[in-house]
Amino acid sequence: MNLSVHTHTNLEAVTTDSLIVFYTKAETLAPQLAALDAQLGGELTAMHTDHELAGKNGSVAHVRTSGRLQAKHLFLVGLGESDKLDAEKIREAAGSAARAVKGHTVAVLPFSDEFAQATVEGLLLGRYVYAAHKSKPEEDKRFTHLQVLSNGDIAAAVEAAQIHAEATNLARDYVNMPANLLDPVIFAQKAQEVGQSEGLKVEVLDEQQLKELGLNLLLAVGVGSDIPPRLVVLRYEGAPESKEVLGLVGKGITFDTGGYIIKPEAGMPNMHTDMGGAACVLGAMQAIARKKLKLNAIGVLTIAENMISGRAFKPGDVAVAFNGKTVEMIDTDCEGRLVLADGVAYAKHLGATRIVDTATLTGAIVAALGYAAGSLYGNDDAFVEQVRQAGAAVGEKLWTLPNYEEYQELIDSKVADYINYSGRNAGAIAGGVFIAAFADDVPFCHIDMANMSRATSTKGYTINGGTAFSTRTLIQLAETLAQ
Repeated sequence: MNLSVHTHTNLEAVTTDSLIVFYTKAETLAPQLAALDAQLGGELTAMHTDHELAGKNGSVAHVRTSGRLQAKHLFLVGLGESDKLDAEKIREAAGSAARAVKGHTVAVLPFSDEFAQATVEGLLLGRYVYAAHKSKPEEDKRFTHLQVLSNGDIAAAVEAAQIHAEATNLARDYVNMPANLLDPVIFAQKAQEVGQSEGLKVEVLDEQQLKELGLNLLLAVGVGSDIPPRLVVLRYEGAPESKEVLGLVGKGITFDTGGYIIKPEAGMPNMHTDMGGAACVLGAMQAIARKKLKLNAIGVLTIAENMISGRAFKPGDVAVAFNGKTVEMIDTDCEGRLVLADGVAYAKHLGATRIVDTATLTGAIVAALGYAAGSLYGNDDAFVEQVRQAGAAVGEKLWTLPNYEEYQELIDSKVADYINYSGRNAGAIAGGVFIAAFADDVPFCHIDMANMSRATSTKGYTINGGTAFSTRTLIQLAETLAQ
């Protein structure tokens, strides 16, 4: 993507295939459209009178300029009510515009410099497509050059937008890949390539190293597959003088059959996306490195296939976790919390002083929150709130679940220290309680985004398929801590 910032003089003189201008609802034609209207012979006034420029958020009106402007096409994008305008509405509208524009060059006038980053993020996220496996690929009609018009200093905001969008789209790509093309070994190799290309220190632990270190929960989940599990560590040192280290841990189940507690047919085809948390952590670590943030961060990807075989772990098996705690693995389809428990304990071992995990963890979160927000659970209210605010800042809604002491009983086992499933009641909370037990006294927050990780339709900047929800929250959290 060729991205540049240009000084804004007059819109009618901008040479491009498509020019995007935003406007809000109003009874009269928006002032920023007046000069264009004059150049177009009053066409915009007529469109407004005929309610073709009603200003509904995400609405896109197209005008063929026919030589009246230097731009071949003009796209007028509605933002809704001006008093309700925020960055997320800008992102959504820009995402819609990204798929409407024509040609390979696009110029955009943000509604204001304040919203430059959200505008570019929306456009770059909205143009995303995953069609890597068609034998006869369709012509790529997406724009390849984007000019951002402004008279202010928005270069840093535009650069940040590009970094955030590219990190999210990287994660989207991996979430959308079929499981035969992204098994644990391949995923670990790709993570290593990404990390090394960004200057991160990368370590990949194979099954023998996992056994020697005692990461037995990760091993238990992966042992049923012919393809062995992996644990990837990505290290970023942006503040070597500091002892504070942000640990990001991602669930990377590249395919989840459910094990012996097998999933129903309807839910099985999408289980290649169960590694979404690890993809988000990888994208976030890429962005942290590119932004050169002044903090230390560790990304831990816990990668395995949860398969069925004569070797696969069975309901009721007991394993010793990395931190020495024993777990009764009563439910083989609650494998995500097992690999994350080892990952969180290992992140603490590596020096993480704050830990966030992100995962497609529970179906219970759908029952609790539907498809509007992911959930948070943690052992430190202030840190959990910090994560929630990071999500709010980037338009990723997160709802905090209670951490009352009574919920600790959900992970009590009669035969081991903990049990990985205690029934359907408070299911989403139980997952967080279990993983938090392996953070001990380190401030910890768990993101369950199983309900937000895939989209079944395209709207705004959300594209059908993997969403990479939580990637930008993790980036924003790192930025907040760096400040």
